[in-house]
Amino acid sequence: MQRFGALKTQRSGDDFYEEWGCAMSRFACAACQRRLIRDHASAMPLSLLILLVTLAMMGVACGGGSNNSEAATPGAGARANASPTAGLITVPGGVQLRLYRGDGFSIGYLPDWQVSPAGSSVEFSHEADSATLSVQVVPNPNAATSPEETVSVSLDTFEKSGLYKNFKRVSLAPTVTVGGQIWQQQGATGDVQILGQQVRMEIVLLATNHPAHSAQTRLYSIYIVVPEVRYQQLSRSAFVPMLQSFRFLS
Repeated sequence: MQRFGALKTQRSGDDFYEEWGCAMSRFACAACQRRLIRDHASAMPLSLLILLVTLAMMGVACGGGSNNSEAATPGAGARANASPTAGLITVPGGVQLRLYRGDGFSIGYLPDWQVSPAGSSVEFSHEADSATLSVQVVPNPNAATSPEETVSVSLDTFEKSGLYKNFKRVSLAPTVTVGGQIWQQQGATGDVQILGQQVRMEIVLLATNHPAHSAQTRLYSIYIVVPEVRYQQLSRSAFVPMLQSFRFLS
């Protein structure tokens, strides 16, 4: 598995790739979420798994059972502002991306990728390659949940879902820099059934709090899932440019 290294968004396209590519909602108590994941994941599609990961993190961020209505409604009132725009941007290396403005962030994606907004979050996918990059956003007042805990709990959710066979955590650089901010990083590999064939997938999870510590802090997570055989090519052509383009809007 290729590893994610120190991701530096200010570097040139080639340097950026060398550092990154050569290294790789919606509410219930946390205990109920994990029980649901364990008991019903045998036929779970990836999109539902990502949803349950978000649910698990909502439970952690809300203390496992908070009745705080603000904390239980990520991106309330922001859905109308989270939509693709027609503009194109160019990142280092000359790759052109279509700009997506989300809830507190913007990111570019390749014009032939599908974009699927869901409240404060969004999934970008390329069906022909069975590849996805998802950005998840949940409230995390005063940074109650750490990014380290986020990526650890998220990988636990992937592993316990039953969707991935031969699940194995891999050693990655513990941090990367995206959007000018340090993110925690963990990764794994696992086998899934795609069109009747077993496919080895690479999974990389990133997480950070922004702002770092305030009543308005949100927990941002990025999930990258891609077949192992396509990882190198898609890292260069898609994932690196997309992460280069990521910006916080506030």
